[in-house]
Amino acid sequence: MAVVQDRIIRKSLKRTVRYGRRSVIMSKSRKFELNGSVYSIDDKLVDGRQIRVEAGLVPASHHAMVRIDEGIAQSVGLENEIKFESGQIPVFRSFETDDIHTFTVNERGWEWGADEISADDIRQIAGISDDHELYLDSDQDLPIAENGSVKLEGGGVEHIRSRKSEPKTIKIIVNAREREVKKGKISFEELIALAFEVPPVGAQICLTVSFRKGPPKRPEGSLVKGETVRVVEGMVFNVTATDKS
Repeated sequence: MAVVQDRIIRKSLKRTVRYGRRSVIMSKSRKFELNGSVYSIDDKLVDGRQIRVEAGLVPASHHAMVRIDEGIAQSVGLENEIKFESGQIPVFRSFETDDIHTFTVNERGWEWGADEISADDIRQIAGISDDHELYLDSDQDLPIAENGSVKLEGGGVEHIRSRKSEPKTIKIIVNAREREVKKGKISFEELIALAFEVPPVGAQICLTVSFRKGPPKRPEGSLVKGETVRVVEGMVFNVTATDKS
């Protein structure tokens, strides 16, 4: 029954006016985008069912649909009226399901028709710039990867937030020269490579690494081969090579 009703609606949307032997499709003044394709419709009052049917999503009741052009993703029911603002083309995404998952992005309620949403979709819909990272409230120490996604099928509601990205590199001083390194830990061997273009070698060569202005739990100290230390901005390293012969 739903399929028959949707087909009737679709035919009515494509009604024509006859001029003699010619049949001309009435101009459609309103446009919308669904799944990357642009459609036109001329009805004064348009609801979610008509949008689905115009795009060929029949039966309409088998397809969830969300609107994504207003900085947020919100589901559109079959009977929900679609408002067309002057000069604006509403943008929708459809899913072949009747399930809707809810979550939040920066404390705004979102709805999605799949059990997973990509970080790229979140950024594009919410207008989050590249210099901000996404993270989950439940795991604030681990940013969502740029090519990652968030699973929505769990029992709870996921809360996603954005924040200014921290620098991915920091500056340290190695033998009085400023060096830029990745955040995290640095090894004895990496410091040797930073200190010398060609590291000295030989059975009688002794390499030592000492540091100061380190992290609170280890503000100063030394490293031996195979050891690492977490680097912080402005940390100072002194790397020496001594010939014991």
